Amino acid sequence: MPFVNRGVWLRRTALAVLLLASSLSASPVRVATLGGESRLLLDSTNLFDYPALVRQLAHADIELFDDWAGIALPVGKKHGVALFLNRPDAGLDELSAYLSDTGSRLFRALEPKPWFDAIYGLQLRQGLSLGIGARYAYDVLDRGLEEASVSRWDSRLGLCLASGHRRLDATLYLENLALHDRELGTNIEADGKGYGIDLRGRWPIGETAILLPSIRWRQADIGLSPEERQVEELTLALSANVRPAPTVLGVLGIVVAGNWQSTDISGDGLSGTKLRRWLLPAVIAGGEVQVGSLLLRLGARHESVLEEIDGPGEVDLYFDNGFVTDVGLGIEFGDFVLDGMLEKDFLRDGPHFLGGSSRGGGLLANISLLYRLYP
Repeated sequence: MPFVNRGVWLRRTALAVLLLASSLSASPVRVATLGGESRLLLDSTNLFDYPALVRQLAHADIELFDDWAGIALPVGKKHGVALFLNRPDAGLDELSAYLSDTGSRLFRALEPKPWFDAIYGLQLRQGLSLGIGARYAYDVLDRGLEEASVSRWDSRLGLCLASGHRRLDATLYLENLALHDRELGTNIEADGKGYGIDLRGRWPIGETAILLPSIRWRQADIGLSPEERQVEELTLALSANVRPAPTVLGVLGIVVAGNWQSTDISGDGLSGTKLRRWLLPAVIAGGEVQVGSLLLRLGARHESVLEEIDGPGEVDLYFDNGFVTDVGLGIEFGDFVLDGMLEKDFLRDGPHFLGGSSRGGGLLANISLLYRLYP
């Protein structure tokens, strides 16, 4: 079996991890320290996937190390609004990876920045809520004869339906992308579109546990002419959240995903490549214990990734797996919570009062400030 250049392989492997576990870098600290998958547990971050929950998950959030913040508020008895600024998401990670390897030198330097994420929700009746969300990201570089720009609109239409003790969270995604690359007399403009659906159920099991099955599917067409690129993703997940005591939470989940990409460079259907990537599977376990005002968390994630690259005249196959653990520390004062992710180098090196550690040092690698406006 032929092999591609090792540097290309490393870059593609890093991209695979980024795409399949991107929620680790985009989620607030509590989710990151419980395995990194928001859909596997009940948390304020569910609002970003399911905008119909804006009233039920009203809160204020400041991510000190990740440099974003926002607030979700109930308005009256039936309405809810939210605004988050500079909040990254997995779609931007994928877009940035594509831009870095496409087009002119100036175009490859683009880094789309998340501008805002706005949400509006309406409770139609008891057990039925609707929500709509919109995200916008943009970047431009203009150097006289050369200019490059990218903009991305991401719209979400959500529904939350309750029947007895069971719940269904559903979201329809629509994405619009605009690319522009001008270099020394050549002027290329391209549009991209994407759509998808996200469904999650909430089924109580007895009085102390809840089952969270979910399915997410997405398809997108993006490409800087003459290149044509199609992306399709399917993710299946199942988790159980168990509370054996009011101050103890256990999370156990499994995620299986597929990502299929095809690239046609010259429009002839023959000169491109096809990439197929499978997450087989990711197993996630986490625990949270509250002792007084102190919150202790431990999360673990093991995942196996299989990647197949079908290019002109050759097929390359790669396999990789990894195991990650994280420890979280939190302090709760009423509705205010400070969450932190423990810096692993602190356990290795100890505190450094002068000069710091050569590996970064410090007690916490990330910090979240959250004020809950929901029970």
